[in-house]
Amino acid sequence: MMTAELLELHQITGTEWVILDRRYPADDPRATVASILRAADGECEVTWLVDVALPTRYVCPANVVEDLRRAVTRSAKPIPIPHFAPVGMHPARRSG
Repeated sequence: MMTAELLELHQITGTEWVILDRRYPADDPRATVASILRAADGECEVTWLVDVALPTRYVCPANVVEDLRRAVTRSAKPIPIPHFAPVGMHPARRSG
């Protein structure tokens, strides 16, 4: 599972970036999480190489990695499950 601390934005050219997952060596294809290209209109187009439900257009590359870090942090937290006594076992309703 990706962790926010190990995600790194790396600029390749003046208009291209990648987001790398540093759990993997640089020569491992799994290291590249996303490819970012600045479009003619100035916005950034993102090609996600992992399964994430995030937008494909951003204002700047820094926003892409920030959004991914937030998503990874949210997905890593367990979802609390409420615990209730079985029906008929509530202490205040028991007779006897």
